Amino acid sequence: MNDWKRPTGYIMGVLLFFAPFAYYQKGLNFLLNTNVAAEIHTFCLRIPLQELLTGSAPKILSVAGISLILLLGSAFFIGPFFCSRLCASGALPEYLSKLVPDRFKIDWQKFLRPVPIRYGFLIGYLMTPFVAGTIACSICNYSFLQWMIISGVQQNVGVIASTAVITGFLWLILFGVFAKGGRGYCSYLCPVGAVQSAVHSVGARLGFTYKLRYIHNSCVQCGTCARTCPMGALRKESTRVIYTIHNCLTCRQCEVVCPQHAIIYGRGESGWADQQNSHPIMEKQIVEEAK
Repeated sequence: MNDWKRPTGYIMGVLLFFAPFAYYQKGLNFLLNTNVAAEIHTFCLRIPLQELLTGSAPKILSVAGISLILLLGSAFFIGPFFCSRLCASGALPEYLSKLVPDRFKIDWQKFLRPVPIRYGFLIGYLMTPFVAGTIACSICNYSFLQWMIISGVQQNVGVIASTAVITGFLWLILFGVFAKGGRGYCSYLCPVGAVQSAVHSVGARLGFTYKLRYIHNSCVQCGTCARTCPMGALRKESTRVIYTIHNCLTCRQCEVVCPQHAIIYGRGESGWADQQNSHPIMEKQIVEEAK
């Protein structure tokens, strides 16, 4: 897989989902004979996730319903495809962070393990309708990116809410440009990414689904994959590579840079031993056993 495929996919994501383009929503409007607004709110994947628990799930034959089915189905069979190939909101800080010298970046994973926080935030997010209303729009980096695109296309800056400013700062600056890998917001605060990773962790246990596969005998422990991973899902420990599927995008950057082709994307057994449900305690045990 060549490096140009990911940037090309993210450009397509902008054209498909974000106003003033939003060709995905416009296309579904035509097929379903509907007239919903062609902008990011009609595509928003956060609101249907909450609605599933409150009994007000979207109709299957709607932009939101079809989008949710595609999101969960693709995550199960091929991994978090939306995050790794189409989500421009995740890609923008990742690529901008490459312009910042490493000495100015924060390695958040040295201080905060992403998986417990990621799933803890997801649970809290899903429970908010039962206690305090929805917070979907308050943490929406999608809307902030759409505002940036519209401002650039129409030259109309307009006014955005204070919550959007805070979200924009966390997403693009603190957990973005100045974070190692540039995907801190994705790692800790994105419920859509967390759901996809959870679904993928189940699907990856089956032989006919696609996942990252590890060929231990080919690995020379160079650590290139771990240094390249934008999510920190790979770590070089002792005599093996530790893989945390619950924080993986399946962006396949590790596959691209591995000099021995020890990591490949495809069907079959994963080869990661018991690391499919890897978390700090299990990782420590695996490292001790390797010693």
